[in-house]
Amino acid sequence: MIGAAVTFVASLASCSDFEPTGYEPLPDLPVVSGMDAEVVGRDVHVSWTLPAADGITDVIFIRDAQTSSPVSLGPSATSYVIKGQPMGVEGIYTVKVCYDDRYVSQGVSATAVIPVEELPGVSALSSSTSGRKVTLSWTNPAGEGVTGVRIVTNGDEAAAINLPAGTTEYTLKAQPMETDLSYDVQAMYDSYYPSVSSVVKVRIPYITPKMGYLMTAPSVAELPDDDERAAAAWFVQQENAELIWPDALVSLDPDVYSVLWIEIDRVGLPLGWENLPAQICSDEAIAALREYSANGGSLYLSNMATQLTVPLGFVPDNMAPTVFGSGEGGSGDDVWVINPFLGVDFKDGSDQGYYDRSAHAIFNGILLEDPNGYGYLNLPLIGPGHREDHNCLWDCNIYGRGQYPDVIANFEAVTGSLVLATWGHVRDHCVAGLVEFFATPVHGRCVANGFAAYEWNQNSGANPYQANVEKLTANILDYLK
Repeated sequence: MIGAAVTFVASLASCSDFEPTGYEPLPDLPVVSGMDAEVVGRDVHVSWTLPAADGITDVIFIRDAQTSSPVSLGPSATSYVIKGQPMGVEGIYTVKVCYDDRYVSQGVSATAVIPVEELPGVSALSSSTSGRKVTLSWTNPAGEGVTGVRIVTNGDEAAAINLPAGTTEYTLKAQPMETDLSYDVQAMYDSYYPSVSSVVKVRIPYITPKMGYLMTAPSVAELPDDDERAAAAWFVQQENAELIWPDALVSLDPDVYSVLWIEIDRVGLPLGWENLPAQICSDEAIAALREYSANGGSLYLSNMATQLTVPLGFVPDNMAPTVFGSGEGGSGDDVWVINPFLGVDFKDGSDQGYYDRSAHAIFNGILLEDPNGYGYLNLPLIGPGHREDHNCLWDCNIYGRGQYPDVIANFEAVTGSLVLATWGHVRDHCVAGLVEFFATPVHGRCVANGFAAYEWNQNSGANPYQANVEKLTANILDYLK
């Protein structure tokens, strides 16, 4: 037992400040006796003797006058152990007796102070940086009572990282750039008490974020489809853009490559994410992509690659894209457009919603038009001529409304997303073709674009709306950085 100051406090003259909710105080009811608070190690053992009275239905323990959080101990309790009482701070422990599930006695209190100790801390603390990652290493103290390790960044104890006992290294990801960072590493004793701190200071220089395009061929020229070749050729001309090959996925650092574009658009490809190129749907590639996303990397999935939302955990297995085409396509005289005004028919009032997504950042700087005369503005993506009808998107009607006003609201709630556009001619909520999936604790952000209108190389000649395709892509990549 560690020596400690322990004081007994007689029955309180007034118990109104210590009143458990739901009980009526009666000052003449029998109270506990023999109240004692003893410091054992770094715990406080409180004990008492119950009165020899009938009708006891509960014993209420109140710590430090915290009447909003009393502890119900049951009718026969005669002791309670306090863990985590701050060192050097007097703790006040009060016990009341409840009778007939209705009345409560006055409280009897005792106090105790856990002596202040300077607990041995970690040693040999060092740091190393890679991109925006900071790796800390240290040696733990010898001795008993160490139950964990705590890392406090810039003094913010509320956001402290708590690690298991025995941990000697930890990597902090996505640390702020051009900021003075201070890391306090402390050994934790008995789960509550930090040791003296070992401190290391770090400053991460500014790192320009890069964006990657995932390759499925040795070079752009060797990509098997004209649309993929056109997209990749445009991409490499952009600032801070690099081609990424699948064998580099396992080490892809989201602190350096903040967004990765995966585009698959091929004639004859069967439906199903398992039928995507083997380089990106193998177990190894999916695991690496999930890790990249979990570490904060953003993904842009376009055309048939929207199917990767299933194995990467953005949608459940039963919500894979089902509106799919991979044929040769054909010619037409209209303009293929997409519509950011969801539920046009419900704009003037309905039990279903109207959602204007035209102000989203991915549409910035793009002129909306109505080339087909639908009566509302759209975003044109490909003009008359030969088009490949390669949709790979979601029919929201399949999933129903659930408890929401319409199928779009239900889709968004179930998947944690925001539907940004539907087919240009659609006036209700049936199709989700351009979707933003929000970040969660298990994955980063994602934009999925499954519109056939999003075609990078029109087979019959120059696309009059090619600038819209390029601007939409640039906006999406910038938004995801």
